[in-house]
Amino acid sequence: MFRIGEFSKIAQVAASQLRYYDDIGLFQPQHSDQQSGYRFYSAAQLPKLNRIIALKDLGLSLQQIRNLIEDNIGAEELRGMLALRKAQIEQNLLAEHQRLSAVENRLKQIDRHGLIDEDDILLKSIPAHPFLSVRHVCESLEDTMNIIQDIKMSVSRHVPVHLLGQFAAVIHSEEFDEQRWDLEFGFLLNQNCELSIDLPGEAIMQVRELPAIDSALTSIRTGGPENGIPCYAAIGAYAERHGYVLTDVGREVFLVPPGDVEFSQMVVEIQYPAIQPPD
Repeated sequence: MFRIGEFSKIAQVAASQLRYYDDIGLFQPQHSDQQSGYRFYSAAQLPKLNRIIALKDLGLSLQQIRNLIEDNIGAEELRGMLALRKAQIEQNLLAEHQRLSAVENRLKQIDRHGLIDEDDILLKSIPAHPFLSVRHVCESLEDTMNIIQDIKMSVSRHVPVHLLGQFAAVIHSEEFDEQRWDLEFGFLLNQNCELSIDLPGEAIMQVRELPAIDSALTSIRTGGPENGIPCYAAIGAYAERHGYVLTDVGREVFLVPPGDVEFSQMVVEIQYPAIQPPD
């Protein structure tokens, strides 16, 4: 048996929290001394306390926790709930990291006072490619990563590796909206063929020709989309300085795609069609 201070160290739970749980009848000591008022706990109580803390970390209210504890929720069900919450926390951390990186990139642009390194921009022509793709409106980073994962898994099961080129995205959105991206994801193919792949839900991947671009302003992005801020700014500044007009929709071709490396190590070529109108 352990007094409350000792038990709090063993359980890694604040003694004040243990007292509160006792006061509301959620988790009580195995024995309370009526004369001294001391609370005594047993190591055998740790599994119940761990369930309470785990459910609290899932965001449940104490009343909801009480109901689940009284219903004697099973370990497998609890493990599934924790796994789901873990995935949500990881997704939130990634989103927060992206926001921080976006702020840092904005600050870098402010520090540079609009200056660009023209070596960062390459003007080139891009040939037409068969493109096995699906168009999807993404409403969050999680939504985007899920559709990419569905595509990669489905394609790996149905398309021979020798046919697959680079993973790519066409950005159909008419304006920037981080909460709603109209994107077309898929794989550039090494040869033309007829393919149709059903994705989870009702989406279907099909092959179309991604048209050639006579002149594209391109820039290389490393890491997530938040690192594209200076790349797109540099493309815009270069176009304005040299008299180019951006036309049609932009593309992102994944030279080192997600899944092969850590998210922060992705390498993406941003491609924007551009023309120089006659004087």
